[in-house]
This record gives sequence, C-alpha cells and structure tokens, in this order.
Amino acid sequence: MRILLFLFVSWLGCGAAFAQAEKVVEIESRGQKIRALLIQPENPAGSVILLAGGHGKLDITADGHITYLGKNQLVRTRAAYAKAGFAVLVPDIAPDMKTRSGVANGYRASNAYAQDLGAAVRYMRSLKNPVVMIGTSRGTLSVANALGWLTQKTERPDAAVMTSGFFAPLSASPFEVRRLVHDKANALNLPTLIVQHRKDACHATSPANVAGFKNWYEKNGRKLDVIWMEGGLPPKGDPCEAFGAHGFYGLDQEVVDRISAWIKAQPLSRP
Repeated sequence: MRILLFLFVSWLGCGAAFAQAEKVVEIESRGQKIRALLIQPENPAGSVILLAGGHGKLDITADGHITYLGKNQLVRTRAAYAKAGFAVLVPDIAPDMKTRSGVANGYRASNAYAQDLGAAVRYMRSLKNPVVMIGTSRGTLSVANALGWLTQKTERPDAAVMTSGFFAPLSASPFEVRRLVHDKANALNLPTLIVQHRKDACHATSPANVAGFKNWYEKNGRKLDVIWMEGGLPPKGDPCEAFGAHGFYGLDQEVVDRISAWIKAQPLSRP
C-alpha cells in the first residue's frame, strides 16, 4: 500500500477553517488498487466512510487532488468529520469501474462494488471501530448495495447513514434503496439514520418518500432514526446538485454535528 502525505485546508460551511493532515492511500480489492483520502486524527471515536453521490468517480490524483465531485456535500465536509473526532475515508471507485467517458453502467448495484466497500470497511476497522458508512444522494444506493451483498461482520459497517436518499416507491424506479438490499429489511439490520432536507427539490430524492421507507423499515420492529433539516442558503443551479437543499447548502456544519452526535449516541462496540 502506498501512502502519500500532504496538508490541506478545508473551508467548512460555517466559514471556519482548519488544517489537517490528509493521506492518499490505496486499498486492495479484487486485484484492484482503489485510491482514497484518509484523515486520521489522534484518538478517534470511530471511523466514517463517506460515499459521494453523482457518478461517484472522484479521480483522486497521487498528490490528493480531487478531480471530480470535490464540492459534493460529504466530500467537502470530510475535514469537519475529522474535527468531530472520526477517522475519515473518502474512497474513489475502482479503476475497472471507470470508462474513458465516465463510469461502468450500473456499477453501484454490482457485487464487485460491494466487495470494494467491504474492503474499505476492513481497512477502517484496522484503524478504529466502530465503522459507519455514510452515503449521500446516489451514494445511498452504494450503502444499500453493500449491505445487500456483504454478510461477514468484518466487512459490514456497524451503522449506516443515508442523506438525501433514493427512497422512491419500489414501483417507481429500478434504482431505489430497497431494491438494492434485495427488498429484505434484515439486510439493514443495524442502526440506521436518514438525514433529509424538507425542501429538497430533486425529483429522485423527494422528502415525501421518507415516510414510506420508514414504514417498510420498521415492519420488523426496528426503529429508523430520521433527522429533518430546514433552512440554509438560497439554492444555486441544479436542484439535484450540491448547492441546494439536496446538498444541505449553508448547513454543512449542522449536518456534520447532528450526524456525529447520532453516531456517538449509538450503542456500538468501541474496542
């Protein structure tokens, strides 16, 4: 595994900045080397894996530059999660899932991609338990797909967080969280949190879909936690992109604070 070290300054949504050491690491899975950014504070309370939305391809360079999706809500707040006390991993997708023009069709629903995320979980377990997987927008499909395929405790996260998620009714879309856990609620048999903005105007992540997903999730006696966000800055551009209610524009620090508090309140093993 190659590790390169550099410093970066992360500007948080609240306007504050702090410098934090960030490493470029390569995680092996299926014969592939998956590049990722790692921030490892002293004495972390646990680990988080942050999965970007959109096409998911970051194209992280050897010196840590993020070619695509650097403004994605989870990617741009990675330093804030480290400041909150977590070891943070922001993984790219594997080289064999990238094409010359974009990404392999349907990779988020594949077993191979689930294996890659399982490798990321194992890697973070070697640093600090518990490990929490957080996905935003299309990244929620990545979380669901991983949980649908992965069965070994070492490769499954200890908790899951889905923000601005794909919770459309099953009949409405082939790409929906329930389909990617094979419509089996027991695949989500772990503490789970949804974070949703009441004014999310993206057609794929309507706030109106949360209630139906919550009813499905809680049929087996589990409780799904939901945090509703309001306010923020006026939206700019595509309502399904990072600078609107969908991307919690203007609410970065509050989102990080509330997710961090939820994780720390869970009865998770912390060896």
